[in-house]
Amino acid sequence: MALLLLNRRPILPYLPAWLPEASLIVLTAKSALSGPWPCPPEECFTRLVTVDDYASAEVDELIDTLCADEDVERVITTAEIDVVRAARARERHGLPGQTVAGALAYRDKYRMKALAARQGVPVPPMALVRDTGELRSFAAVHGLPVVVKPADGAGSVGVRVLRDHRAVGECELPGDGTWLAERFVDGVVCHVDGLMAKGEVLHGIASRYLHANLDTATHGTPSISGMLTPSDPLADRLAGATAAVVAALPAVEEVTAFHAEFFHTPDDGLLLCEIACRPGGCGIVEAYELATGVNLYAAHLRGQAGLPVGVPDHDGARSRYGWAWFPPRRGTLRHLPAACPLPRAHRFAAYGEVGTSYQGPGSSTDSVAELIFRVDGAEEVEPQLRAVEDWWSGEALWETG
Repeated sequence: MALLLLNRRPILPYLPAWLPEASLIVLTAKSALSGPWPCPPEECFTRLVTVDDYASAEVDELIDTLCADEDVERVITTAEIDVVRAARARERHGLPGQTVAGALAYRDKYRMKALAARQGVPVPPMALVRDTGELRSFAAVHGLPVVVKPADGAGSVGVRVLRDHRAVGECELPGDGTWLAERFVDGVVCHVDGLMAKGEVLHGIASRYLHANLDTATHGTPSISGMLTPSDPLADRLAGATAAVVAALPAVEEVTAFHAEFFHTPDDGLLLCEIACRPGGCGIVEAYELATGVNLYAAHLRGQAGLPVGVPDHDGARSRYGWAWFPPRRGTLRHLPAACPLPRAHRFAAYGEVGTSYQGPGSSTDSVAELIFRVDGAEEVEPQLRAVEDWWSGEALWETG
């Protein structure tokens, strides 16, 4: 079986073990060629093609060339940037897998939420806007604050919160993109991660963030999340909401990973934030594997390849985990901890450089250190997440101003 993998994740050394049945043609960003490798990279795959600019039009041309030259049977991916690009390649070359319509439903946030809302899934008030005048009109109808974002964005890049009419009037919207305006939602952001197929959720784990991703991307607030206990009523409601969203969008026939986010509002409501048809970022894949024994990248790739996938059972006695990604702040890093002394810490890695000046995070996934930790099922999740933040705040030192 000849598979074309479109990749910018640092997962390449694991592919021979995850997909031993396949002949792998890999098109990857050079930045993803990190090791350690079981063999020289060029010897691990049938063909390895690297590019410097993974977002360039060159990649689309290379996809077509590789599909034709290597008799590719399936195109597989792991990252948001490749969801639509892979679907279009499948369509051009008559290959099985997620369709363009399905890919767009999982990438275009307006289309995504419009489809979900038609099936009764609660979503924030929203509209596509082309200029400041349409943004003003939206704010006049739905009130402030207003969130404006790229309709196909990721990682909270380009997201702005407009809290008064002056900010709305001064907000410039470049004409080269599609912009989504939404009524700002005050609440806790929760997420569900797992596997789906044929319009149904096969397995999912509900978690909650301590802070919104937007706060991480714009203010450098740590991105910290922990899994909810299966007995938590909110976990059950999040599972039901996720199942409703997956059923409302065009079905992906193959086993596919998903990452769904919801707002849990002060009045105990749940509103869809977004859903993606790929593994979640930051520490989600590692935490999920520790809790279930299943690696979401491996399952996602094998599912897209049409190969058997091991789906976790729903045993409520499993251990729960959380993760923290600590972003750079605007300033000079003066001290990083070498280890994490918290009693349930599983893995801590610091790779920021002391003495280096940073400009702040470029997205909600940027970091100078990361932590994976076990969540104690006998305690509420939020205090455990705050303990992680308090530890980091006392250890990481920045010189700002």
